Amino acid sequence: MNKLCLSSELYPISPADIASLADTPAGVTADTKDEITVLIGDSMAGQTDTLLAGRNAVNRALADNVSSVPVRFAFFSKIGRLNFISVFIKPLRSRYKIFSSNIYHIDPQEIRKLKIERNIRTKENAYIFSNPRFYYDDQDRKRQYNELYNSMRQGYDDKFPLDIMLLRMMGIKDTVNQGHHRMGIAIECRLPLVAVRFSAAGAAPSILKPLLKVIADINITLKLRNKSQ
Repeated sequence: MNKLCLSSELYPISPADIASLADTPAGVTADTKDEITVLIGDSMAGQTDTLLAGRNAVNRALADNVSSVPVRFAFFSKIGRLNFISVFIKPLRSRYKIFSSNIYHIDPQEIRKLKIERNIRTKENAYIFSNPRFYYDDQDRKRQYNELYNSMRQGYDDKFPLDIMLLRMMGIKDTVNQGHHRMGIAIECRLPLVAVRFSAAGAAPSILKPLLKVIADINITLKLRNKSQ
């Protein structure tokens, strides 16, 4: 069996989203102190998300009408230990990528507090990309942003969830993979919740984690600083 990996962050999820999950089959355990842990499946392979730990905590939250509960997400690495280089190289990593079968609802302000965005998108810097293949002139940028803004101002459409990739950066830190413009507009419009799906591929070797964590934290800090200027 492939290695069981854990998200770098705890996510404040609506308990109703978690309560609908079936329990993970017996024999699978996670080395985590967190009360609630969800094991994402592989939707492309017909594998569904399951609740690995925390059924009682979820039921208590529902009974107490709590709006969110902290959830750790887990996944089985699709990248073997001897192929760990694929964790760090996007074209290789994409071959192993899996997606959660369910979507989950999170306050976008809480996502921002986690500091897992690789870009902070606003009207001023919308659709400006470093890759010249994705060039938009000012008129196209404004048009696309306004269309997206107008489509979201009344509420978030669950058909277009944000993609948060577990352990995306350096195989050690979760980051928003797709949906930075939607994140920015959701916060600007003060939407209470956005839809999120989780994806994953693999994790860095345990022996490298302390060093890679430092590098990842510096990396994302610099990205956010440069993109917000």
